[in-house]
Amino acid sequence: MGKIKVGFITTMSEDKTWPQRIVDEFTKKHQAAKEVLEKTGWEIVTASSQVGRTYSEMIRQARMLREKGVQILVLLVPDWTYSSHSAAAGLNIGVPVLVWADDEVGHSGIVGASIVRGALDEVGVMTTLVHGSIGDQMVLKKIERWCRGVAAATQLRNTRIGLGGSRSMGMYTAHVDPSEIMKRFGVDIDGWEQTDLIQRSQNISPKETEEVRKWIHDTFGKTDVKDEVMTAQINLYLALNHLIEEKEYEAVCVKCLPELPTCYTTFCLAMAILNDRSDHRGLKESIVCGCEADVNGTLTMMILKSLDGGPAMFTDVQRFYKDINEVGLMNCGSSATDFAASKKEVFWVHEGLMEFQWKMGAACPQYLTRAGRVTLARMSRIDGRYVMLITGGESVAYPREKLWDLNPQHPQSYIRLDCPIDRFVDNLRSNHIHFVFGNFIEELKIACEVLQVTPIIL
Repeated sequence: MGKIKVGFITTMSEDKTWPQRIVDEFTKKHQAAKEVLEKTGWEIVTASSQVGRTYSEMIRQARMLREKGVQILVLLVPDWTYSSHSAAAGLNIGVPVLVWADDEVGHSGIVGASIVRGALDEVGVMTTLVHGSIGDQMVLKKIERWCRGVAAATQLRNTRIGLGGSRSMGMYTAHVDPSEIMKRFGVDIDGWEQTDLIQRSQNISPKETEEVRKWIHDTFGKTDVKDEVMTAQINLYLALNHLIEEKEYEAVCVKCLPELPTCYTTFCLAMAILNDRSDHRGLKESIVCGCEADVNGTLTMMILKSLDGGPAMFTDVQRFYKDINEVGLMNCGSSATDFAASKKEVFWVHEGLMEFQWKMGAACPQYLTRAGRVTLARMSRIDGRYVMLITGGESVAYPREKLWDLNPQHPQSYIRLDCPIDRFVDNLRSNHIHFVFGNFIEELKIACEVLQVTPIIL
């Protein structure tokens, strides 16, 4: 997934009556706008340094940008243009189009842009229209919000989720039809077996295991886990890492429960560190990892990760504190350690949920999520129709003693919701919920529109 890739074209009409100085002026605008867009940190992709004017030029540029894998098209319109050319480009590029009307006095940017936006709507291309100068920061913020929201949806296309195991513990809300997921989201669900990964883990070199063990000892606040258990956890993590690289997965989803505790150990350490943005090798991209074969949760996390780079939280809704409108969230151990205030706040402790017969136990990251604004989301289905629960809140930082409120073995988050708890409960359709730091409600609305998912915003 990685960096957002934005295609960029500037267009004007093909009329021969334009003086060359105007064509040159719009060509300079094209370069200036490209430089402004590049300040977002996105990859801005162009097919030409020239303004697109004729029907064939616009189609050629659009096809080149599609070949380069752009996820959104920004179409700058400084004056009158032929909307037929932009409509053909929009159909050829196959992604949503943001039409940018330049507002410079003496030109008719809004005239050209409004007819282009209307033409794109006519032929079924998703669009939005913004109006303002290249240097206007408010305009740039609108462009950023829309492009982030679109990319959160279109970045799913041509990605692969590696699904380890079958449906977990009867969860209809997690299990999916792979054909539907490919058709709707453009995501391939590729299967692998947990027994195969256990075998792979037993072939990990002791040198590689010790490298990770030393990194854990030096990085985190405390480790209180048996050597046998930590070795098994590290080796599962390394084996899963190798599998991801081999199969080129953008995300993985593991069944884990209920059988792995009884025959080996769990994926808790693997899930936590893969979701993080650093490991024993240094900084890295967050790899979305969902637990309990929850593909709908993994897809939600992929969308959230696209908005801020990750990690996205995977956790259970556990307890409500109605007097302060707060929800307590906790999962057995798949939560990324980046959510803690610091790595030293994370203790690796012995895991042993009472409902399972454990062979050796597991290692669980024990911490409380740091304070900050968060956006929560969860995709679910109502009679086959996808919906997304969306709300905001504040993560509340509590002292370590708060861990005993739920289960001191497990990582926990306490979120003071923006919406009333009763409304949250009324719209809850899964034990799992996901969140990232930041306010991305508007972006999620846009992503839902692209994906034809109904947003339920609380």
